[in-house]
Amino acid sequence: MVTTLPSPAVQQALTIASQHLRAGNIAGAEGALAPFFVNGPPAEPLLLNTAGLVKLGQARLAEAAELFVLAARLAPREAMFPFNQGRTLAALGQADAAVAAFRTALKCKPDFVDAFYELGSLLHRIGRLDEAERNFRQILRLVPGHVPAKLMLGAVLVDANRPQDAELPLRRALTEATDLRMKAQLHTNLGVALRRQRKDVEALDQYDKAAALDPAVPGLAVHRSEALQNLGRHEQALSEMAAMLARTPQDPSLHHSYNDLLYRLDRSGEFLKSYDRVAPSRPLMLGKAFFLSHAKRGEEAHDVYAQMLARDPADQVAAIGAANTLTMAKRFDEAGAVFDRILARQTDNAELFSCAAEAIVQGGDAQKAAWLCEQGLKLEPRNAACLAVLSIASRLLDDGRDEAINGYDTLVRSFDLEAPQGFSSMADFNQELNVELDRLHPATREFINQSLRGGTQTPDQLFTADLPLVARLKQRIDEVVARYAAELPADESHPLLSRRTRDFGYAGSWSSRLRDCGFHVNHIHPMGWISSCYYVAVPDAARDEAGRQGWIKFGEPSFEAGLKDPIRRAIQPVPGRLVLFPSYMWHGTVPFRDAAARTTIAFDIVPV
Repeated sequence: MVTTLPSPAVQQALTIASQHLRAGNIAGAEGALAPFFVNGPPAEPLLLNTAGLVKLGQARLAEAAELFVLAARLAPREAMFPFNQGRTLAALGQADAAVAAFRTALKCKPDFVDAFYELGSLLHRIGRLDEAERNFRQILRLVPGHVPAKLMLGAVLVDANRPQDAELPLRRALTEATDLRMKAQLHTNLGVALRRQRKDVEALDQYDKAAALDPAVPGLAVHRSEALQNLGRHEQALSEMAAMLARTPQDPSLHHSYNDLLYRLDRSGEFLKSYDRVAPSRPLMLGKAFFLSHAKRGEEAHDVYAQMLARDPADQVAAIGAANTLTMAKRFDEAGAVFDRILARQTDNAELFSCAAEAIVQGGDAQKAAWLCEQGLKLEPRNAACLAVLSIASRLLDDGRDEAINGYDTLVRSFDLEAPQGFSSMADFNQELNVELDRLHPATREFINQSLRGGTQTPDQLFTADLPLVARLKQRIDEVVARYAAELPADESHPLLSRRTRDFGYAGSWSSRLRDCGFHVNHIHPMGWISSCYYVAVPDAARDEAGRQGWIKFGEPSFEAGLKDPIRRAIQPVPGRLVLFPSYMWHGTVPFRDAAARTTIAFDIVPV
């Protein structure tokens, strides 16, 4: 804490400023402090800190952060100043600097509960879930009855694919919470944890309890919709979302869920109409452009981005979207010129380099495309999109990097799994497993942003669902993944091999079911390390070794690049077979003609 008392004049100014801040009178607070800033920032940390709070109230975040930095330098043992700095930096999107500031505050005050909470919340938002969990658990060691920490801990555990573990803190908090809005949020989060385990009826009960306490819980309508869809009650889900949209017409997540379901139900007459019935805010315009792009309506998507740029020429997200839609329209020279202008101003985004490279390589300049990917990889050495486009540029240049990165004959491996205990054969096991998966596959078409065409994919995380046969299969998968990882050679310069570890987790898991003429478009898995395909049921057409119907293929990109032999390897699907490969590798499937379905389980593995 600050040990030297400020002068009476300063104390009086601080008291008046604080009173004005509590009353919401930002101008009054600023006026009370103004005499002390006539000749620049004073050497009084409490004045600097309070002035920083004034700047926060004025939404002048960068100036506020500087004032908190100055206050912390003058009083390095005072925890509140770096704490305020951390909150401000987090609001500015400077996550790493904010984390450092919060940790400085905790060094000054190791039992600073608010700092643990803000740090944990930030770590949660940026995906550092293990660290976030540790912060919220530390709060509960200091204050066992801290209900908000239990709420957040539950949310972190759900996002870490541990919904069963999330139930305990959430249920305990429900017995302790007195605030009705807090109880509503706890019921909602508990519902999410239950839904992730496919306990959808129980989840709906929690959502009903939440709505009875506070119908305005953020995201409640979307959560209810997802549980209703899992139960096959699609019309009810649509009706409830439409009613909520009438009450909250500017909610972008609700528009997204509503139109996503319309697409999967093939309601083309209503698809995207909700966006046209309300004032076009930036989030809603981005949402509509997302759907238009994934529906391959590139010119319409480009028009939306152009409207956004007319409103704000500095909107980088809209500029990138416009450039990507030009690529989609095969206007590669125009797309490249737009990307050049964006990259002249923004050079810290690896994904941006990969998007530019994709346009350039299709335009015929493999050398420049490779250079763009190299720049992106300098920022993120394992960026999947940059690695994927670089592999195509490399093949066009014939420089050998494609094979070195992908190792088609060494890093793509297939394993025929042994039957789990209690089953005489994998055929018997897969037959029962296929039935278990039946109730998870929705009676709709695929999601618009998935690689799958002509079939269905299960929502949420398959491995966290309460499914006995899936759990038994996962035990076999764990064994094979551990073996695959252990047999990888060491190479610190390689994007896959440098991440070799004995400890791994699953970033995603799902089942896909393709029907007659179905296939997966060529794609990559940007969030994974190792990706997969396990075959549960395979149509007879897959025996066609000449046509390779239904086979998984590797090396062919999602765009036409002029490759002579785009497919570098293909593997025949066989029930009980597991295929593992680098997540950044291009892969897809050959379409098949057969009345029988092709059912698979897939997952992404990440080091932990």
